[in-house]
Amino acid sequence: MGEARLWTGGRVFTGRRYVEALLVEDGAVVAAGSEPDVRREAPTGTEVVPLGGRLVIPGLIDAHLHLSDLTRFREGLDLTEVHGAAALEAKVRGWAASHAAGAIVGRGLDVDRSLGGQWPDLRELDRWVPDRSLVLYHTSGHAAMVNGVALAEAGIEGQPSRELEGRVGQRPDGTPNGILYEEALRWIAPLAAVPLDAPSAVRTLEGLAAFGLTTVATLNVPPEELVDLRAWAAERRYPVRVRVYVRLLRLKDIRPADIAPVGPSGSFGIVGAKGFTDGAFGPRTAWLSAPYADAPEGSGLAVESDEVLASALARAAELGLAPALHAIGDRAIVRAARLLAPYVHREGARARVEHAGLTPPAALSVLAQVRPTLVVQPGFVWSDSWLPQRLGPDRDRWAYAFRTLADLGLRLVGSSDAPYDPPDPWRGLRAAVQRRDALGRSANPHPGEALAVEEAVRMYGADAGAALGEGGLGSLEVGSAADLVLLDVRGLDAAIRTGASSVRETWVGGRRVHDAGAGAPGPSR
Repeated sequence: MGEARLWTGGRVFTGRRYVEALLVEDGAVVAAGSEPDVRREAPTGTEVVPLGGRLVIPGLIDAHLHLSDLTRFREGLDLTEVHGAAALEAKVRGWAASHAAGAIVGRGLDVDRSLGGQWPDLRELDRWVPDRSLVLYHTSGHAAMVNGVALAEAGIEGQPSRELEGRVGQRPDGTPNGILYEEALRWIAPLAAVPLDAPSAVRTLEGLAAFGLTTVATLNVPPEELVDLRAWAAERRYPVRVRVYVRLLRLKDIRPADIAPVGPSGSFGIVGAKGFTDGAFGPRTAWLSAPYADAPEGSGLAVESDEVLASALARAAELGLAPALHAIGDRAIVRAARLLAPYVHREGARARVEHAGLTPPAALSVLAQVRPTLVVQPGFVWSDSWLPQRLGPDRDRWAYAFRTLADLGLRLVGSSDAPYDPPDPWRGLRAAVQRRDALGRSANPHPGEALAVEEAVRMYGADAGAALGEGGLGSLEVGSAADLVLLDVRGLDAAIRTGASSVRETWVGGRRVHDAGAGAPGPSR
């Protein structure tokens, strides 16, 4: 007999039903049901864990975040709490004074909430930091403001005009204003690169475990980063399960050996490949079928050609990787669904549309026909509270329309897109259920789009596991992995109200990876 543990004396939500007791042996669930029935199956020597009326739920899954960028947020210049131009200037100048060498890279600047929608002027950035590169990333990650030194070092003005159009902001005289969008960000990527090391990445994962996350999928991973992730997996570094989606347009640099299993069984895996079809609502690069209400001169950007994306998706299929396409605007969602159509019936991990932000009836019709899995970020319902002004009164009704999508029978999977939104899954759960934040704000406050509590939990549980092609994740039914969270509450409603502070312990494969009572690392930002 291996290690056996009986959880009893409280409630267990398996992801499908409530039971009285749970029996775990050798890292898997072997019984779930009434206490007498489960006790009869427990072998001699089983450890009994008295729940004291508390609740156990399946380990939570974040199906879309960015491990390297989240780690850099934790270790670098974090602009998420900046409010006002003066505060931004003070933060940048303070960082420059305390970091005497190298480029200055700030992340998480919410231009709409923090700066009233107004980017700082290039001349201001040159005044703040005149002697080295300054890069300030928009909170979406789809735009950045840079100073003159960064523009020069990146060679922006030397790029062909066709490459600059719509992707480099301009002054009235046609010269760059320092704002870069979408593919133009690749020119400054070398300036902003910060090497990722194992201790920093592990600290980030420990913080995620403190939220009750037991599996995370990191997306858009370049081949260079994949080398490190594989090495750390082989060294058994990870406290939670890590799944990887490599960068779709870098598949030419990926060999079959690069995606072979490594490390302890079930701890790490390369699952799919992710590409882009458009941008984001914040910088108005999400591709819409009609112009933006607050900027009618544009309707967003299409990223890459259909031919390039289709060829890359075919290569992903050859490698056995599941396809995932970023699509936020309604026009991009239709485009992504059609590109994914040949792959939606593949075995294993599902073909995914990432974000699916705006789904009016025309987009719903295509999604209902193609039926890709939709990986959504409920936290955006709160973060994008400015969206009604951007879309206008007729379109905001279809933003983050989770109930409508679920009623079509489409699989919704929960995630954070961290660090471009906070990684706290409890925030996402509350937003999915409540729609409005504590101040009554919402990207789409329509109450009919709210999900039931159990539905929301399944988005971060069994439905996420299925999207990754692993039915044993996100569930506590018999045969599932013993990934679970002990909560200091009696029910799911209370857990969602209380949030991350209710997490007492997190277990992965029958092994405790977080204990709030033992001084374990606290949650990530």
